[in-house]
Order: sequence, then C-alpha cells, then structure tokens
Amino acid sequence: MDPYKVLGLTNDASIDEVIKTYRELAKKYHPDLAKNDDEKQYLLSIFQNITNAYNQIKNSHQNTQTVFKTQIDSDYAKYLLFKAEDFLNKNEIDNAINTLKILQKTQKNTKIYFLLGKAYMAKGYYKQAIDYYRKTLEYENYNVEALLGLANCYERIGLKNTAKKVYQEILEWEPNNKIALNKLIDFEKKQTLIEKLLSGLGGKKNKKFTS
Repeated sequence: MDPYKVLGLTNDASIDEVIKTYRELAKKYHPDLAKNDDEKQYLLSIFQNITNAYNQIKNSHQNTQTVFKTQIDSDYAKYLLFKAEDFLNKNEIDNAINTLKILQKTQKNTKIYFLLGKAYMAKGYYKQAIDYYRKTLEYENYNVEALLGLANCYERIGLKNTAKKVYQEILEWEPNNKIALNKLIDFEKKQTLIEKLLSGLGGKKNKKFTS
C-alpha cells in the first residue's frame, strides 16, 4: 500500500509534513491508550501500519538525499577539475595548484596527479612534478603525456641518462612519437660531439708527448 495514503497524505507531501502527521497519528493510536485487550490489538495494528509507512518514506527520502549529495559532489569535482585546467591554460599556476589541492583531499583521480605534475613543472619545482608524474604512472603506466613530463623534468635537473630511458619507454608505447624521437636524436648528436671533442683532445696530448 502507498505509505503516503496510510498516513492520509498526498505523494507530494514534504518530509516535515510526514513527520508531523506521523507524530499526531502515533499519539492518537498508541497501544498504551487501549482500555482492554481487544482495543489494544486494534490500536497496535494501526500503530504498526503508520510506523511502517513512516519508516518507508523516511528511508526513501534519505536515499534520495544521499544520491543527490553524491551527484552534487561529483558535479562540483568536475567543475573544479575544469577550473584547474583553465587556470593552467591561462598560466595562473598558483590558482591551478590550490584548486587541485582542494580536489586531492576528497578525490583519487590520476588526472589530478597529472595536472599537479604539469603545474609544478611550470613553476620550476621539478622534484614535486616528478613525484606527481610518478603517481600518475602508477595508475596509468601508458600515459605518454606524463612520461614526457617526467623525462622533461629529469632533463631539467641534469639526469640526462634517466631522461633518455624514459624517452625510450615512450617509444615502446608510441613508436612514432616525434618529441621522444627528436630528443633521442639530440642525445645521440651531443654524445657523438662529446666523443669527437674527447678524441681530439686525446690526439693533441699524444702529439705533445711524441714531439
């Protein structure tokens, strides 16, 4: 039976109206008011019906509120993520970081880690950026953008060989990635140039000793 009808209410009644009506009916039909056993059984039957109806409406209302709140939280998180990306695009790095930090308190999202890595790299905080790029890659080891950011940070702090390994890893995921290919070509050119210079210096030293 419709719980609202049991309480004598229409389906559009508010939760406050439901509570008020239930209390009035509970007082009116409470079994303790009975003068004899027959009347007690009669009141008990009504009391149980209105209590069951009240609990049904209350539980339904709570579930609706929970779903509604979850939806609000989810929508708000999406909005904050959008704002963080917008701040990054406008080069408002501090605003982006603050927004992402708010999100990070309640959300576990690889995109939050990735954007934090990107934001800290833009500020020149390469060690923090490396930490967040690594967190991203813990969940998405195929994330080429995070790998590129990570390699870039390693380069900036002077870890050229580590950066080179990351660029090689990128090519395992995307064999035609132009950035990684160009970076590795540059590394090879620099290495060849260094070897030539060292070789030239070695030749000059040998001439000195032989002259």
